[in-house]
Amino acid sequence: MFELPEELRLLKNAVREFAEKEIKPYGKEYDEKAEYPWDILRRAAKLGFIAPDLPEEYGGSNLSVLGCALIVEEFTRADSSIGSAIFSSALGCPMVKYFGTEEQKEKYLPRIPKGEAVSAIAITEPDCGTDVGAIKTRATKKDGGWIINGTKTFITNGSIADWVVVMAKTSPELGYKGISAFIVETSSEGYEAKRIKKMGLNCHDTAELFLKDVFVPSENLVGMENM
Repeated sequence: MFELPEELRLLKNAVREFAEKEIKPYGKEYDEKAEYPWDILRRAAKLGFIAPDLPEEYGGSNLSVLGCALIVEEFTRADSSIGSAIFSSALGCPMVKYFGTEEQKEKYLPRIPKGEAVSAIAITEPDCGTDVGAIKTRATKKDGGWIINGTKTFITNGSIADWVVVMAKTSPELGYKGISAFIVETSSEGYEAKRIKKMGLNCHDTAELFLKDVFVPSENLVGMENM
């Protein structure tokens, strides 16, 4: 029979204690207010529960997939809305972690596990859902970078994120092989987010994104063009 290693049992117990005290009592309140639980995010970050899979040099603890699953399980056991909201603050990190340059990692990753920033990834679009090959968002080259135009929908953290990994077609003639990923800072001119009202998980931000002539510098291309 499978048993958790001692260090993971200790982690599970610590997260459960935190969740029972800091998440469970506030679930109804945050759902009714439909506000993102920033204070709970920061308290969880102080204990190392946010983006723990990141390497230590970027503020994480190299936690395993199983360890991360235990944290999510305990968070959402206490309250599904708050739990999923705070752990998903690192949604944009995997793309940067695995495919980003060292400069991108140093610039964008460290603030996430500290609870000082929130990230997102934008793939889904109104006309094609998550059929990545059918996305219409375009990125065209311009001196020193790219211009992105398009609309994304049902984007977790879309209206609260500091930066978003946006998937856009750079070579439409190549179909699904002509898609590239870009780090878009949400303070960029032309970036607009409109929060979507839902029937539940109300403190968990979901938004529609409108990108109108958003300039992204060349160094914010994640991985290779048409990757």
